[in-house]
Amino acid sequence: LTIQILERGIPVVIALNMIDELHESGKKIDCEKLSAKLKCQVVGLSARTKEGISDFLDTLKEVKARDSLKIYYGQIIEKSIEKLMSLIDENDLVLKRWLSIQLLEGNEDIYKYVKFTNIDEAKLIVHECENSIKSTKEAFSLKGAIFNYRRDFINNIVHECLITVTDINKTKIKNHKIDKFVMHPFWGLLIFLLVLFSVYFLTFDLLGTPLSDGVDYLISEHLAPLIEKLLLFLGVNENGVIMSLVLEGIIAGVGGVLVFVPQIAILFLLLAIIESTGYMARVAIMLDTLLSKFGLNGKSIVPLVTGFGCNVPAIMATRTISDKRERLLTILIIPFMSCSARIPIYGLMASLFFEKHKAIVILSMYVIGTIVALVTAKLLSLSIFKNSANEFVLEIPPYRLPSGKNVYRHTKLMITDFIEKAGKFILLGTVVLWFLQYLGPSGVAKTNDSSFLAYLGNFMAPIFKPLGFGNWEASSSLIVGFLAKELILSSMMVIYGGEALVATAFTGLSAFSFMVFSLLYLPCLATVGTIHQETKSIRFTLLSLLFNFGVAFIVSLLVYQVGSI
Repeated sequence: LTIQILERGIPVVIALNMIDELHESGKKIDCEKLSAKLKCQVVGLSARTKEGISDFLDTLKEVKARDSLKIYYGQIIEKSIEKLMSLIDENDLVLKRWLSIQLLEGNEDIYKYVKFTNIDEAKLIVHECENSIKSTKEAFSLKGAIFNYRRDFINNIVHECLITVTDINKTKIKNHKIDKFVMHPFWGLLIFLLVLFSVYFLTFDLLGTPLSDGVDYLISEHLAPLIEKLLLFLGVNENGVIMSLVLEGIIAGVGGVLVFVPQIAILFLLLAIIESTGYMARVAIMLDTLLSKFGLNGKSIVPLVTGFGCNVPAIMATRTISDKRERLLTILIIPFMSCSARIPIYGLMASLFFEKHKAIVILSMYVIGTIVALVTAKLLSLSIFKNSANEFVLEIPPYRLPSGKNVYRHTKLMITDFIEKAGKFILLGTVVLWFLQYLGPSGVAKTNDSSFLAYLGNFMAPIFKPLGFGNWEASSSLIVGFLAKELILSSMMVIYGGEALVATAFTGLSAFSFMVFSLLYLPCLATVGTIHQETKSIRFTLLSLLFNFGVAFIVSLLVYQVGSI
């Protein structure tokens, strides 16, 4: 990309970041020589230590256009470039050469936006150049030949401008000492489980719960009464529709989710810190051997780990898996990875039924999801997705101290996204839900069990009876949860009418079964849309829904029935 920009001849300044880490590895870059070779200004800097930042800013103020970079692409390609340049209706020679190279690289959009004296002849030149490259066996394709010339150019520059100061690589020595334990087949796995447990203990026990209780107190004891007084002051009927909608619908639904924002914030913060240290890449490498036994390889690790945040980008991340069968297999099991939207329901049930063991119970959801994903992957790899194999390549970054600014920015982004969902999608969902509960076939529902929502829930309830929660309230919450997993908790708050009534509707066993089913059943609507977008197959999308629901039913059935015995 840098070469393409430099060939275009526009003003460029290149900033070489992490120059401090380069020095620690015993090397340095001759920036003056590199500037001369690339015909642009090159500045070494470190965003972390602020080294070279002022020089970089001064360079930006004085940046000027220089001669364009010109790479020799060999006799065949250079002749084709000259022929194409003669057909382009443009005075700028640099631009003409750049456009010609773009055409030879396969950028066919150039034909739409550039004037040619003879467009058919231009296409013929590209075609003949492609054939010449293949016939002379210079490369497998014209695009590949251009890539090879650029790679050689880059390698030569690196060889000339990268200087080894000392053979002692402090970074490598330090990393190796830590990796002996962190990536050990036994101790490494144990350390990983301890790290996960610590994260969930801090999130849901030590720090998260007191903060969430504080938010709950503010909403229930101060915000709700204040809004009620305001509505009464404005003349709203105390027992009317508007009062019920605001207090029992909007405040109960959205507020019930916002209560868990502190826990989610702590979780995202801790995960961002761990990610920025370079530890997660090592976990991926360490677990590659384990995954291979289940029909997957290390390339599936990144989407699967991403799934703990959100299943949507996780499914999009499967694009890096070149083997089609393995990609489809990974897409099928990603919804079993517990995304952050499921955290509120875990938090509620664990607080109500497993007060003394919240961290272990919530961690068990992640463990169950991972085990189910791996077991189903193994079964599928032995049947439907048999004989899929791929290689795994991943860059391992050096260990770094987390940047407070970057960690804060990442955490803020994730929290903002969650709150926006609560403010928009969940708000709409809870309002619709309230209307379904408020109205029935005969008009205003006099009781909850005579509402449209109750009829829908009662229709589905018998399916969930063997799982321990065969009532219309629980089944209605799960139906609504198909829109967005955040809505499960908010809908329960609206349908049951608060935490106290939820506590009376479940036992410890049925609550755990409900948590497991919420973990494994249908992914949210956004995830379903992404599966269809990535696979371009309605059949596969429907298959994935049936697969997820079937697995969720079987696992929850085993949990409840075995637990009952």
